[in-house]
Amino acid sequence: MNRTILFYDERFKNLDFGDGHPMRGDRYQKALAEFKNLRILDRLDLREPDLISDDVLTLFHTKEYINLVKEISKRGKGVLGSDTPGFKGVYDAALLSVSASVKAADSLLENEADVSVNICGGWHHAFENKGRGFCIFNDIAVTANYLLIKGINKIMVIDYDAHHGDGTQRAFYNNSKVYTVSLHQDPQTFYPFMTGYKDETGKGEGEGFNRNFPLSLQCKDNEFIQNFNEVEKIASDFKPQFMIIQMGVDGSRECLISNMELSPAAYDFVSGEIMTLKEKLSFKLLALGGGGFVHPALGRNWGIQIKNFIEG
Repeated sequence: MNRTILFYDERFKNLDFGDGHPMRGDRYQKALAEFKNLRILDRLDLREPDLISDDVLTLFHTKEYINLVKEISKRGKGVLGSDTPGFKGVYDAALLSVSASVKAADSLLENEADVSVNICGGWHHAFENKGRGFCIFNDIAVTANYLLIKGINKIMVIDYDAHHGDGTQRAFYNNSKVYTVSLHQDPQTFYPFMTGYKDETGKGEGEGFNRNFPLSLQCKDNEFIQNFNEVEKIASDFKPQFMIIQMGVDGSRECLISNMELSPAAYDFVSGEIMTLKEKLSFKLLALGGGGFVHPALGRNWGIQIKNFIEG
């Protein structure tokens, strides 16, 4: 049994883009209901995150952008970036989400847990100066930079959301201390379109520390698993001290936002293999929610993975 903390706050529901938008605030409460059905909720240590300061956000985001989010949050309307509308209270909701990821990292640094989870995290599209693709602040980039200043020098980010983790790739493209890996639907057919191709392998100091695995339209379990087997070798060679996974499940066959057709068995496999790697390489593991917009499949597919985190 692994000590597993789930950082959760009822105010996650405030991260809601409104009627007609796929990203609704009830997804977290509905996910917890599925965790209960899977009999894992009472095996998790539930904790509310303390709020971080603006100074932590500036580990990735510009002060100008942070101030824009605050202004739109007060005004109640405005645009934060492509596909990312603002709303009243958006700053507080987004800050809470990033806070949960940073505090989850702290819990691992302080050896309070073997695995820490923030289902209201994984906002991999946000750039340093603008929101994108439903993502306001990039908690992955903020948390990885936070870990670097805490002395962690080998961090691996593995992202298997259906969308390419373009904001995270951008954040560390010139960095050899953060190895970024993304498995996603082929960006020729899917957002963000401009990035996520095999020839994007890093630049300068970061050359060779970025890998993309574009998956075919209507990708099924076998293709996904074959590609993940390559990721296992990358991790074994890199030997991270800390692994951050973006465990988005919008590639599931139930979630029609993508064309991928993964079954629960794919998420069971990948999370099980990550735990095998964890035992072999002894890294800290931080798991972030990512995409998924259909219920109850969202909670079930996250829950399958968290069950493996608990049981190893």
